Amino acid sequence: ISATALLLTNLFTGAYPLYFFLPYHYDITTSKMGLNLPSFESCIVTNAPEQRLFGDVQVPCVLSPPATSGMTTTEHVSQFVKEYRSKIDQALEEHGGAVLFRGFPLGSPEDFNTFVQAFDGWKDLSYDRSMSFAVRKRLTDRICTTNEGKSGGLVFHHEQAQTPLWPSHVFFCCLLPALPGDGGGTGLVSSALVYEKLLEKHPEFCQKCETHGVRYTVYAGPEQDTSKGAGRSWRSFFHVNTKEECERKMEAGGWTWAWGVGPGGAELDADFLKCTTPKLEAVKVAPGFAGTKKCFFNQLIATTANAVEFSNVGKTGGYDPSKSECVPTQEGIDQCVRFGNGDPVPLEVLLDAKQICEENAVDVMWQKGDVALVSNYLMMHARRPWNGPEGTRKLLASLVEEENCTSFGEKLVAL
Repeated sequence: ISATALLLTNLFTGAYPLYFFLPYHYDITTSKMGLNLPSFESCIVTNAPEQRLFGDVQVPCVLSPPATSGMTTTEHVSQFVKEYRSKIDQALEEHGGAVLFRGFPLGSPEDFNTFVQAFDGWKDLSYDRSMSFAVRKRLTDRICTTNEGKSGGLVFHHEQAQTPLWPSHVFFCCLLPALPGDGGGTGLVSSALVYEKLLEKHPEFCQKCETHGVRYTVYAGPEQDTSKGAGRSWRSFFHVNTKEECERKMEAGGWTWAWGVGPGGAELDADFLKCTTPKLEAVKVAPGFAGTKKCFFNQLIATTANAVEFSNVGKTGGYDPSKSECVPTQEGIDQCVRFGNGDPVPLEVLLDAKQICEENAVDVMWQKGDVALVSNYLMMHARRPWNGPEGTRKLLASLVEEENCTSFGEKLVAL
């Protein structure tokens, strides 16, 4: 019998599976919908330029389907998520809180929306309900732009941790990466690692964070200001149309407020709002770790930038770390955040924490179609400076609702 006849006989009798004859061998799984999917293990990448070892933990986990896997439609991607959801969740936890999906067929806001919806059980925290400082545009059911202000998000932070309503997870999707040399990546850093290092260097500061929490003060105008990263209007921030509606929401949520007052008591137009949050925790235990992993869950470091922008409320212009007038001051920090007992938060510690973040960060240098899934408890993120022309970088976001926003054991109110 010829070798060819033997191969054909073994193929038709099932001795060799069909993929034995593919030019590159990888495991195939048939999903419940009958689609052929690559195995989860065949998609694991361990040599991506974004990855970095912290001890024996590689951050982030990178998943990319083999070139010959046949992953060509959003239906394939959706079924991949559903088929391997438990493994994705495990990878998220084991790799520091970040999974980067690269090389999947995701090229539009609609594709991204389908991908996000495949994560069964995760509810949407829409921009229309969120309390982000950023000015964003909603594009589809669960997708919005990341920040219409070019100066936004440049300092490491947990998404919306300065409010009583934050997401449990954040998805980012790159529709258009910045041009070479223009920057525009996204930094990720382990919040637990940052807190460990802060405990070593500033134990008294950390004790005050845990004991007293913090209260943030927000300064907002009546209209959106896209020149700032923290330029959202109070109408949009509180999802109201009138000052009376706004006051009712603030009262219900335990905020304090004043109209026509800026930083340092500056007199502003009566339509400008100064408001201060209820006491919020500055350190949280990451869900799923049985009290063993404390995270620096706050926006204290980002306040070094927000304070600069709030000092210019009512004026055009955002935070630019390259400009001397954008250097934060202790006075500026005092106007925007204090410990829950009223004590000032020392600027020098925040600047030290900022440096710790930079020393321990990994940078995602976006490729078209990339999606990063980030635990908002385990990871802080920051947009890297982007110097390109408008429209040459397009990054989208989708937020997952946290259904149990609490502070010191009390349920927070966000209407």
